[in-house]
Amino acid sequence: MNNKILKTYIQIITFFAYLLIIFGLCRIGFIINSGILNSAITGAYGSNSLPVSDIGQTLFAGFRYDGRLAAPAAFIFAALYIVFSFIKSAKTPVIIIFISIISYIIIIASFVNDTYYSIFNDTFNIIMLGVIYDDQSAIFHTALNSDYNALPKIAASVILTAIAVFIYSKIYKKIENIKSSISIKKTVLLGILISYILILAASSTFNLKGGDLSYIVKLPENNFLKKAAPGALHDLDRVYRAYKDIKGESFEKYAGGKTIQQVMQIYFEDEYTNQDNISSVMEQEVLYNGKSNAKHIFLIIMESLSDYHLSEEFINGGGIGSDLTALANSKDGLKVPVFIQNGYGTIETMDMMITGLYGTYFPVSEMTGKIPCFDSSTGRIFKDLGYDTNFFYFGSSAWRKIGSYTTSQGFNKSYGMENIHNKQKSTWGIYDNEGFDFILESLDKHHDKPTFNMILSASNHPPYDIDTKKYYNIDTEKIRNFLDTNYPKEKRFQGITPEILTVTEYSIKSAADFIKKTYELYPDSIFFITGDHFDRSYPDPDRKIFTSTSIPLIIYGSGVHKYKLKYTAGSHKDIVPTILNMTAHEGYKFHSFGQSLVTDDINKNIDKERIAIGAQSIANGRYIFNGGGKLEYFNNEKENENDINTAKIYWNKKKAGEAISWYIVNKGYNIPK
Repeated sequence: MNNKILKTYIQIITFFAYLLIIFGLCRIGFIINSGILNSAITGAYGSNSLPVSDIGQTLFAGFRYDGRLAAPAAFIFAALYIVFSFIKSAKTPVIIIFISIISYIIIIASFVNDTYYSIFNDTFNIIMLGVIYDDQSAIFHTALNSDYNALPKIAASVILTAIAVFIYSKIYKKIENIKSSISIKKTVLLGILISYILILAASSTFNLKGGDLSYIVKLPENNFLKKAAPGALHDLDRVYRAYKDIKGESFEKYAGGKTIQQVMQIYFEDEYTNQDNISSVMEQEVLYNGKSNAKHIFLIIMESLSDYHLSEEFINGGGIGSDLTALANSKDGLKVPVFIQNGYGTIETMDMMITGLYGTYFPVSEMTGKIPCFDSSTGRIFKDLGYDTNFFYFGSSAWRKIGSYTTSQGFNKSYGMENIHNKQKSTWGIYDNEGFDFILESLDKHHDKPTFNMILSASNHPPYDIDTKKYYNIDTEKIRNFLDTNYPKEKRFQGITPEILTVTEYSIKSAADFIKKTYELYPDSIFFITGDHFDRSYPDPDRKIFTSTSIPLIIYGSGVHKYKLKYTAGSHKDIVPTILNMTAHEGYKFHSFGQSLVTDDINKNIDKERIAIGAQSIANGRYIFNGGGKLEYFNNEKENENDINTAKIYWNKKKAGEAISWYIVNKGYNIPK
């Protein structure tokens, strides 16, 4: 009997140690591949030296995180081992199957986390919720036909799992053949000791109280290593907990314990005087008649169009972005110097563009049929002004229910790729240039009445399966030389190729050609061109806050020359108020979280201090902030004494705006007394 107990103890400890080793090796593999080979560690530090002490600290911190998962698994193992000891023929198969499942989950999660980092420059985070509700067939096709190496990684995870389980099974069988036994006293003491060790591991502390590891474990300063410490499964658990908070019924839980009144006070400050309706506080008024006189308004949201695409470096070095930049620099154009995104991904940004509400980390489109047409919805506003409102998406209208979503929010018509026949298609939709051709053809048929057209492109997206040569003679070799010279492969972010930037330039040319053709045929048109989110194909692993959260906003067309920029910085939420102040009549009332970015007072100095609020950052004309400890200053801008305090106030405003939007979506506009 004592021999069986001894073997049970040894098997439990061996299994526990085995899991810690698997967790540790996966973390080391992640650090080597993403951190060292793809320069994420040195990129986070901005130097070429490896922070050895930080790596050691990461592995130790990770060991404590891993214990919290390995210990409960060891208790389950113990239960299985003891129960199936009475069914000898089934015990070993059951244990090996259990080990195989646990091992594969750990290993495949690590591989996926590594791929996720190569795309989002982060470990598993709240953006995953968007991926879950995305077009799964397109994602699967993208994974198989891109540089993410999905199939090799799946194969590698299976092979590594088989090797690990094979080694473990050998050790398991050796332990089963042990003939030794121990006394009853030692049996009891050893049992207490093992239980205590597992409980300590589960609490990840040196006492039995446990607690939140975010506060208990000391993490390294290095940005990448700080993210590498918890591990893939802990990150997934954090995403799941966030999902429960977002989907929960409790506003206070979502808002960090604050009431709706407190949140309203934070966001609106003196404008909120205990009104019982949020909509009334959001109401704004057009102060003067718009000078654009535009009959046709085009709001073009380009897939992954980033501010860096239009930088001098990319224009001069790679020949990328010059077509749109030329429009911005013309007499009929403007470009906002600092413009940040209001979404982590496409659907989060589109939630802002369609509903006028901040993203809540859960796609509002998934609630179509359960939500009203919001007061701040873009389609509703422009329909009220007498425009024929059209939404065009070059992908499927079934994606994120975008077709029914947009019509439920005030658009008269919504077009997807299924409405645009006989056009060449890629994984995510029809080619951009052919989609723009369809819109121009539609305008030719219906140009007699005013139109508001929101357009979402699709081509600049992995796996970048676009035959660009069929439409434009883009110099891919020039782009290749640009990358090799400025971003050598050994220092370049994982998977960035000349072909990717070729598709980006194709997409830019498609939009620019459409704008030029349309403006020539219909000079009573105005265009607002932006991106949905930062293009994650930026070749430098050391991604500054501005680079990774900024997209352009270009205004071009009828009457633009009569305006100048009012503020240096803006975000997606400011686009609709800007359009209205350029095109609507004096006294028109609308609802929005944003502000107009232009003024017709040509003598007014541009305001560099006004802070724009985005999803991942807040910024003004001097600095940008992402909620961390430091501000990132632009060029030679100097630090002011109160900058960090002001930035933190606006970061809290960002959170308040998200909470108010959650309340509107889930509870409505009324505030209980």
